[in-house]
Amino acid sequence: MAEKTLFARKATGLVREIGFTTAVILAIANVVGLGWQKRVFQSIGAESVMPSEMFLGIHPMIMAFFLVGILMLLSIYCFMVLSSAMPRSGGGYVFMSRILSPGYAFVATMLEFLSVAVSYGLIAVACYEATLIFGGLAGIDTSAVYNPYFMSIFGIVVIVIFSALASLGARMTGYVLHIIFWIPAAILVLVYAVFLLASPANMEAGVQTMWGHSASEYTQAALAQGMVSSGSYWSAVFTASFYAYWAYIGYAAATFVAGEVKEASRSLPKAILVSGLVIMGIYMTISFLLARAGSMAGVAAATGCSLLDAVGYLGPGAGSFADAGLPAIGAWMPTFAGIVAYGQFGAQGGQLFGWLLLAFGALWVANDIPPFILTCSRMMFAMGFDRILPEWVADINEKWHSPVNAIIITSVAALLGVVAEADLFGAAGLNLAFLHHPFGQEWITPSGAVVATDMWDALFFIGVALACALFPSRMPEVFERAPWRQSKTTVQVLAWLAVAANVLLAAGITFLPNGWGFGPLTGNWISVPFWFTIVLILIFLGLYYWGRSRAQRVGADLTTIFAQIPPE
Repeated sequence: MAEKTLFARKATGLVREIGFTTAVILAIANVVGLGWQKRVFQSIGAESVMPSEMFLGIHPMIMAFFLVGILMLLSIYCFMVLSSAMPRSGGGYVFMSRILSPGYAFVATMLEFLSVAVSYGLIAVACYEATLIFGGLAGIDTSAVYNPYFMSIFGIVVIVIFSALASLGARMTGYVLHIIFWIPAAILVLVYAVFLLASPANMEAGVQTMWGHSASEYTQAALAQGMVSSGSYWSAVFTASFYAYWAYIGYAAATFVAGEVKEASRSLPKAILVSGLVIMGIYMTISFLLARAGSMAGVAAATGCSLLDAVGYLGPGAGSFADAGLPAIGAWMPTFAGIVAYGQFGAQGGQLFGWLLLAFGALWVANDIPPFILTCSRMMFAMGFDRILPEWVADINEKWHSPVNAIIITSVAALLGVVAEADLFGAAGLNLAFLHHPFGQEWITPSGAVVATDMWDALFFIGVALACALFPSRMPEVFERAPWRQSKTTVQVLAWLAVAANVLLAAGITFLPNGWGFGPLTGNWISVPFWFTIVLILIFLGLYYWGRSRAQRVGADLTTIFAQIPPE
């Protein structure tokens, strides 16, 4: 037998060149993408309540952003404690494998890797889809090439370009990220300013200018098609909490590159907290201004319902613009900012602002990509460096200090997201029903691809929170040396609260109708996301035990490796 050794090399080969500002932007860009721009309308479509039923006049989606934001801050606290003590690339994988269980850490991290890699592919295609969604605000139409084949090619080209840039190192990736972050961030300030100008008059004028109908026509159409209140504000908040949870995923992005953050033990906890508070602030304030503006137009005297409710019901909800004989109004936050602009500045001024909204929508999508690449590749790198995956996965380019092989693996995995978002297997594409609609349920489709990934995220974050709760007792020496920590009791109490909150949301995603709808509450025992996740867990467990066996054959002492923090 070969002589037993620890890590494949004495240093990772990664360089600490990510500053505090870039670490903050990594998390913000990873989280604030496309989906947050439609969350208010999605929550209305899933379960609506009348304005008079709202607690203190707070829209259910805004309340959900607040409550789930508290959950996010609890989880962020766990990452702050752990990343200060173990600032290594790989983030949650390193924490869970050293504190909780190497097997759980591997399976949960592989699920998280697949979740983010699929999202990478989805977003690559969504960069083009943003022109379809928001192009009308600028008076342009890109639908001529709206087909699965073009969109698949577009997504692949985006992956090749961004992956090539990421291969040039974290510093280059940071430069690219800054460029595509600050432009939409500046436009966001203008969006806030426009929403503050909203009034019943300019909202009504904007709807008339853009679609040639009054806002009241939309409200009356929604009411005629059966838009009613569920009668329970807090039930609507709980439903909205799923959408809020999905919108917050990605807040720990910077922790995956902790081994490349300057003075990470001290700067990273602060960066994680600052980014989390900024994200929470953006979501709550912009949703408030959107709800305020949308509620000014088309108000029905009998119910208090407005254009905001009508678009949520006729779009994501059970209603139909087509059945109402009305042109569709996009259920997106920028669309309503455009309504204000068209009503306030006229058609010419509104169209000019529409170009800014188009850049806003597209770049908030595109700036997801650099964090996705860094997050996924560092997960792969960390597992290769531990030798639970083959050592070549952790190979580092000596010139650029980047894990090129891990980036290639990430890019290949992202292709699943590309074909799903482009709907390549649908009727307009290759028409492969067994991949598109197995058992009559959407899977590798634009709406189906992300369904399972939410639970994969939840399993990962549950594991990290549990690792934090056990950290003071299982690794007391490391805990006591951590540059940023509180008392043992404080850490454990907050971490167990994070565990409980994540478990509650995970259960909701699994069993409630607005999630997977699996089990006795719905009678649905053939849930494709559920069983596919079970199959993936079994596959990853098999891969883990193969990795352990392989490591033993090459002389790696995994019992010692998983008892130590990786070198820098």
